[in-house]
Amino acid sequence: MIRSLWASTELDGKRYGVPQDAEARVLYFRKDLLAELGWTQTEIDALPGDLASGAFTWEMMFDTAEEAVREGVVQPGFGWWPRPKDGPMFLAFYYAAGGAILGDGDALVYDTAAAQKVYELFDDAVARDILVNTRLDGDWGSWHNGVAFGDVLFWYGGSWQWAEWAELFVADLGGEEYLFENVGFGPFPAIAGGANIPTSLTNPFAYMVSSDTEHVDLALLVISKATTTELNTEHAVTSGHLGILQSQATFEPYTSAVFLSQVAPILEFTTFQPNSPFFAAWTSAYYLGINAVVSGEATPAGAVDLVVAQLEAELGSSGVIIESG
Repeated sequence: MIRSLWASTELDGKRYGVPQDAEARVLYFRKDLLAELGWTQTEIDALPGDLASGAFTWEMMFDTAEEAVREGVVQPGFGWWPRPKDGPMFLAFYYAAGGAILGDGDALVYDTAAAQKVYELFDDAVARDILVNTRLDGDWGSWHNGVAFGDVLFWYGGSWQWAEWAELFVADLGGEEYLFENVGFGPFPAIAGGANIPTSLTNPFAYMVSSDTEHVDLALLVISKATTTELNTEHAVTSGHLGILQSQATFEPYTSAVFLSQVAPILEFTTFQPNSPFFAAWTSAYYLGINAVVSGEATPAGAVDLVVAQLEAELGSSGVIIESG
């Protein structure tokens, strides 16, 4: 098993399941737009490695996006796009800012310093004309068209969306060949003012055995038969997901799926949503702060206050611990 994936099944130091598939949220970028901005081919080719090493930071990404807007390479508001609505990806920003979400007990942690850092980044993106203030409108159609056809310089998306763009949006332009020629990818860049490490996020499916199972040995045998290089590769290649086993990295059907084999190392940087009944309320409140800042309804500090009030009202002290970093 790719060791980082085990954490998705663990609680209080115990494993409760076996991961069966994975994906990654990654940073995509347009190679052709970077070239138009004056980047050399060597610099463009080096960007995935610079993202993975932390040499190219979130702050540098914003500077590059702002330059692209200023030079007319992209329209105002098209320098950097997150997904257009709430979703797990936004949690990775909180981790990148240095935030923790699991404490010593059952209650989740809301680190106000880390959250405010995230809100400040979104506020900065809007102020610098990198991100349009209506981008979190939930419109997937305009989002896919914007990123697939080269209107946006940097954007965050799922690894599985690569296949969607190739088959449903740019098939007439060459499909995956067109994407490889024009689009690069890597982990989310490190936030130099935060945790200063690259990040990603995945939501693996997992097989679990109930404690009420009469034939535990048989259930585990079924799971072991499913957790093979051959079966997991067939699933990954046909569904646009990533492998879960280290052996898949050199298994020919998987290596033939060039995008999957190239994006798989990003799992090294992956993070997960917490296994907690309180998480739905936590993430809803956290995203409320992001939306409030992007739309101009609140300052970053005001967004933190808004989120704290909602978390305390919905979860109380038993469900959330407010920390100041």
